[in-house]
Amino acid sequence: MEQKYNQFYNASLRKEDFKDVQVGRWPKDRVQAILSVAGGGESILDIGCGSGHLLYQFRHRFKNLVGLEYSQHRLDQAQINLQEFSFTPIHGTAENLSAVRSNSIDRIVSADTIEHIPDVYEALGEMHRVLKPGGLLVINTPNIAFLKKRVLLLMGRFPSTSQSNEGLGSDILFDGGHLHYFTFRSLRLLLERFGFRMVRHMGYGRFGAAHNFWPTLLSGGVQWIANKDL
Repeated sequence: MEQKYNQFYNASLRKEDFKDVQVGRWPKDRVQAILSVAGGGESILDIGCGSGHLLYQFRHRFKNLVGLEYSQHRLDQAQINLQEFSFTPIHGTAENLSAVRSNSIDRIVSADTIEHIPDVYEALGEMHRVLKPGGLLVINTPNIAFLKKRVLLLMGRFPSTSQSNEGLGSDILFDGGHLHYFTFRSLRLLLERFGFRMVRHMGYGRFGAAHNFWPTLLSGGVQWIANKDL
């Protein structure tokens, strides 16, 4: 499976020219959505850090950057991109964060990753364990209850959340490797089950504020901000 992810993302070992992401009043994508609420602190853990683009945006907000990535090739890429900063790479899956001490992380961010994780119960338990009391989790994922997806279902079509052609847009991974599908409600219930306290939710997308008028229906993405009680 790891080899398929390497192939799917076409990882190449070269330093990427990352640019700072500008965030307006209304976030237009998953990265802006996380940046708009994550704040700063001592340490941040990115679940599914890829080549390090999101962590790069936090390089001046957090002293220690920690990135978990399933693909060793992409993690190697992140090390190249973040070599000038205090970056700790972890090769593995979210179900096992044994390399991270309990109650040691100020922020956990996860951009469109939870839908790829085989055992979300184990993963969320681990995230709760390593987060400091009072620490913040910012997590987003595609919204299966988005208006467009509902229309596709009414038409008898599969509402894929990554690939076109009902998830068959790639010959490597069905629907981009998405294993689970979430709504605002289902993700909230899941987080609460593992002891997180909900702070707020938000939608995001290219039409800005419109996605937050009725986010459960009008936002293509689900984002929850939650914390771990003191």
